[in-house]
Amino acid sequence: MKAFIVLTFPLLLWSTSLSSLIENAKATHTSLSAIEKRLSAVDNEIEVARNFADPELSLSISDIQFGDPTNRSLEPMQYTALNFKQKIPYFGKRDASSKRVEAKKQKLGFTLQEAKVKLIESIKITAYSIWQLEEQLKITDEYIKLTRQNIELYTAYTTSDTKAHMGIMSAELSLSQLKIKQSKLQGFLDGLYKRVSYLSAMDIKSVELSMEVKRPKELIYYLEATPKNSAYKVKEAIVKEAQADIKIKELASNVDPFVQVGYYYREAYEDYVSVNVGFSLPIYGTQSSNEEASRKLSLATKSEVVDFKNSLKSKIGEQYAALQDSYRVYNIIEKESLPQIEHMFDLTNTSIKSGSELFIYIDLIAKKLLLDEQSIQAVGAYYKATASLDALIGEQL
Repeated sequence: MKAFIVLTFPLLLWSTSLSSLIENAKATHTSLSAIEKRLSAVDNEIEVARNFADPELSLSISDIQFGDPTNRSLEPMQYTALNFKQKIPYFGKRDASSKRVEAKKQKLGFTLQEAKVKLIESIKITAYSIWQLEEQLKITDEYIKLTRQNIELYTAYTTSDTKAHMGIMSAELSLSQLKIKQSKLQGFLDGLYKRVSYLSAMDIKSVELSMEVKRPKELIYYLEATPKNSAYKVKEAIVKEAQADIKIKELASNVDPFVQVGYYYREAYEDYVSVNVGFSLPIYGTQSSNEEASRKLSLATKSEVVDFKNSLKSKIGEQYAALQDSYRVYNIIEKESLPQIEHMFDLTNTSIKSGSELFIYIDLIAKKLLLDEQSIQAVGAYYKATASLDALIGEQL
């Protein structure tokens, strides 16, 4: 099996490995940093969920007489009071709130994993596209030289034969098309280097890759690994968060009592203390409506998980089919077609040296160029499909 290896030119010392791109992106990319900060903030939410509600402190001055507002000893009803009121969360509400925040933290954690997986997939596909374009540029450069040589050969053997003149014109046209193609490939390549530099959070000038085509893993390997998919884990975490929210809404029907303690100061009479205990009356059905809404949302998230799982299997099937197709095309070209055409190329080259079969030679060059390009495209498609499959099962390597 033919192995494609590129230690990208011009300078080997400046080449960056794919693993280095990935590790630097995971450590420094701003999109991941934003999620990490949100994740850190959830720890504070957990602490808040365990706390009581803030107490209320109030100051009251009663029975102010308009005739003598500063005199506080006219009658026993005149007092100055300091009241302290505390709502007491009861019936496991703090535990339920903590579980909901913990579910939210899990969701954000899996969201971070998913973002890393998507970022790694983008880096891989961009790097493989760079390799593909660089290989196509190499082939294009090679065949530009060959086409120029063929023009020289045509010119050397040209007579007044109209067929020979047409051959020169055809070769010139082919050379122009190859130059245009070369320019476009270089433009695409420059854009891809800018993209991979952004994705990896590094200034990348060349990429080092080893592109060996091996037999694909079995489909069952990817299907059995679907629970590792980060997006799937996010969906499951959303279900847990919704279930925790239901529990909070259930407990909301059990109203929290409050205790209020007041100290009453009277200037000309004895001071005293009052204690009040109370609770809200859930008579309007608000708690029940909120609970029912949460249950419906929970059912919706469960349905979304099932749908996502089916969609995930479908995407794996699609990408695996693309992987198999590129693998088959690669083997057809490398094991069947190219060995035969290389042999024909040698024979025709010998014939050309004797001054014959120039037209067949030009046609053979075009066909070999096409096969080489198709082989490169097959290798690129193979690795891109592999990158997508790895992302679908949550790989971060």
